[in-house]
Amino acid sequence: MNSVARFKRVYVEITNSCNLHCSFCQETLREPYFMSVDEFSTVIERIRHYTNYIYLHVKGEPLLHPQLTQILKICEDSGITVNLTTNATLIREKLPTLLAHPVHQINVSLHSADDNDCIDMDTYIHNLFEACETLLAKTDTEISLRLWNTRKDPLLFGDKNCTIKRHLYVNVQQPFEWPDLNSSYCNDRGFCQGLRHHIAILCDGTVVPCCLDGNGVMALGNIFDMTLEDILKLPRSIAFMEGFKRKTAVEPLCQHCSFKERFLHKM
Repeated sequence: MNSVARFKRVYVEITNSCNLHCSFCQETLREPYFMSVDEFSTVIERIRHYTNYIYLHVKGEPLLHPQLTQILKICEDSGITVNLTTNATLIREKLPTLLAHPVHQINVSLHSADDNDCIDMDTYIHNLFEACETLLAKTDTEISLRLWNTRKDPLLFGDKNCTIKRHLYVNVQQPFEWPDLNSSYCNDRGFCQGLRHHIAILCDGTVVPCCLDGNGVMALGNIFDMTLEDILKLPRSIAFMEGFKRKTAVEPLCQHCSFKERFLHKM
């Protein structure tokens, strides 16, 4: 399959359910769903020739998944490298799984804790750093502590990343706005790596071109019904890619996405 486009990463959303309600996170309009182990196995089988990396992330909290151990074991057996993004409220509970099946990187949305009154900060910080110390001592997992809420000083440490110790980092960025068809922002100029460097699969199998399409507005097809090769050949997929080659967003949701402007200076 040398002619098939390969992605730097594929986002796989194993659930769209979350145990927190963060003000910065777009409301999920889809019905709550947990991808089954069999469904996840099918996803891996159908994307394994397209990428070496998956990210357990789009919406939802992956550590909520009751079959997380089996899911990570499937990735392990398939030679797929895993990154996951979590609010870390369940990291102590899921520590045995993360030790038995270490992932490449855990991205902790640290800013989530300060955005939810239900969290006792002392307990949260204690459990998080205790789990971090254990993971760093017993695995090669890298941990990125994200503070994506620094509006006044986005480069708090002089750069986006600050190394605390081996495999432990603080990542500082400004918050971003999720694209929304009803937002006042609208611009068809910009660039996106969707369908070029990455693609996303929602928990019901819906394939979307970008990890910021949290409600499946740009559904290209379903991985359980079609091969990824056929999905990438669809007119909508081709139009998406051809548009961004011209630095033009052809999809209405992309036109309402300000994130695409971040890549213009790199073109």
